[in-house]
Amino acid sequence: MCALQAEEGFATTADGLRIYHRVSGRGPFALVMPVNWGMDSYIYTKGLSSLEFWLALVTFDPRSVGRSEPARMADEFAMSVTAQDAAAVADAIGLSRTVVIGHSSGGAVALTYALAYPERVSHLVLVSTAPRWAYEDSTGSDVSYPTSEAAMREEVRRSFHAAVREPSRFQKAFDDLLPRMRFSPERFRWAGEVEWATYDVRRELREIRAPTLIVHGRDDSVVPLEEGVQLHRGIGGSKLVVPDNCGHWPFVERRAEFVSLIRDFLGLDDGPRRRTAQS
Repeated sequence: MCALQAEEGFATTADGLRIYHRVSGRGPFALVMPVNWGMDSYIYTKGLSSLEFWLALVTFDPRSVGRSEPARMADEFAMSVTAQDAAAVADAIGLSRTVVIGHSSGGAVALTYALAYPERVSHLVLVSTAPRWAYEDSTGSDVSYPTSEAAMREEVRRSFHAAVREPSRFQKAFDDLLPRMRFSPERFRWAGEVEWATYDVRRELREIRAPTLIVHGRDDSVVPLEEGVQLHRGIGGSKLVVPDNCGHWPFVERRAEFVSLIRDFLGLDDGPRRRTAQS
């Protein structure tokens, strides 16, 4: 089977900004949330590409990153705004209800979206994420933030290699991807100084009713496994899967296993598929 040819376009938000989005694959639509700290969606179009045989993946760049238009003020970097932009992307494509996938900080956006728009979420997939970000003792007061896209790119390079269990297996592939990825140091600094300390949805988790799959590597050095366990305990009926010998990127480190988990969770069979909205 071959995935459908990718389609690209722009959604217009309620306040008039253009948000770049991309659709690739076949099957039920899955809205993939970007991380909220200033990275574009390119790594997910590549990292999740093995799902394109089973799902039509919708990725988008957040404001001020990649091909989306810049925010007019820093408050627009908030996860609630990114969730609103995700809804605008879904509306532009004609989707009322979809699978929603979020990894790491993108999982926090996915949770924000699911809480704000429960009627739009048929299934929720949370990967290596947490219901809060201020779980570390450090206050972050002495953090040195990168001031250029090049400096941020190098920081992401170092963090990725530290976040996977066997970096030598993925180094070449990631180094090939990195030059094509786009970043926003301004958004990164805002997230670290403002949103990191304030994001906490632990009390709201019980409101999530969509079937939820939580995938969290046992050896995740970025987001502790305990945070995935908290998600599982807080979201009624959720399923928690903990791959062994796996760090922060299960869909890269355990690709075949991850695809199998998604297929089982969504009930996707081996028959021919086409792009379909989830009902």
